[in-house]
Amino acid sequence: MMKISINDYEVVLDYVINFINKLPNDLSPPLVIQNGHIKNPGISDIDLVIGFNDDFISSSKFLYLFKKEIKKIKNNNIFFHHLPKIYPLSSLKLLPSMTYNPKEELKIIKGTINFQESDCNEYQNILNSFEEIHNRIVMLATLLLKKEKNINPLLLIGHSLIHTIDCINKIGGNFNSKNFIHFLKVEEIRNEITLGNNSYNYDHQSLCKGLLDEFFLMLRWINKYFEKKINIHFSKSKNIHQYDNEIILTNLNLKSINPKFSLNDNKLLIDGFSWQSKCIFENYFKKDLNYKTLFLDSKLKKEIIRRVNFIKSFCNFNFKNFGHAVGRTGLHPLIKNHEYNQLAREL
Repeated sequence: MMKISINDYEVVLDYVINFINKLPNDLSPPLVIQNGHIKNPGISDIDLVIGFNDDFISSSKFLYLFKKEIKKIKNNNIFFHHLPKIYPLSSLKLLPSMTYNPKEELKIIKGTINFQESDCNEYQNILNSFEEIHNRIVMLATLLLKKEKNINPLLLIGHSLIHTIDCINKIGGNFNSKNFIHFLKVEEIRNEITLGNNSYNYDHQSLCKGLLDEFFLMLRWINKYFEKKINIHFSKSKNIHQYDNEIILTNLNLKSINPKFSLNDNKLLIDGFSWQSKCIFENYFKKDLNYKTLFLDSKLKKEIIRRVNFIKSFCNFNFKNFGHAVGRTGLHPLIKNHEYNQLAREL
């Protein structure tokens, strides 16, 4: 594989922006943002965030034309691991205050926007981290049971651990990335590929299991954080949570058990999560007739309500543009299955 340089990314980005600017007025987005920086040419991708007016309904058509255009780019699979994220402008104004996307990491390359806050506070930080860890663990567990051994997903998921470490350390954690040996292995492989060396050695299953353990370590820290903020949570439902159509989090009433993964009737069962997963999910989506949460910290309750309103805003946009709640936001608020659509409509 040819060596990719930073300049190659800049050329591709210019090409894409030129394409976007030539779209008809009714399809050309008023706002285009590049999220983050290219740190490992050949591994890193161009992460674009697109903003449309809240009443826009043609995101699918825009994505179709975008996908068709980038196929013309040599090595397009390196530059674009996924299609752009798409948000309504009202939600984008809140993005730095709700996600891993601080204002300084969002480079505006078309249009203007006034973000309401530059970074997320302690509560949104922990809620977003909680959601992201669930998503990463589910992705890794799925990869663990797949026969296909593709290094690229492991490099992307493993590298994201640094964001979780940084976020948790901002609110009292004391983690050093140098102690996460599987994360370091991912960084080593990423650097080798950046240097043009594709003869690196790794064991797919071992690396996948190791990353799972490291993400579960982060999850247990957050669970303890919630224990200090929540007095009690009572749920009328069973001690399981169906995270995705074929992925179920089990034994949520058991405290901090070692993670286990199994297949049952083509469904992936994951042990290792705790009651906190059910608690935050139900506070997001369920009516309080189905559960009862007594908060020790009233600010957490208020911030959960604030986050629910954020979820509602982009879900409404996603229903109009994609016919489902997930859309292209890249956010998974503790659920990804068909029930998400129903619950989001009832917010």
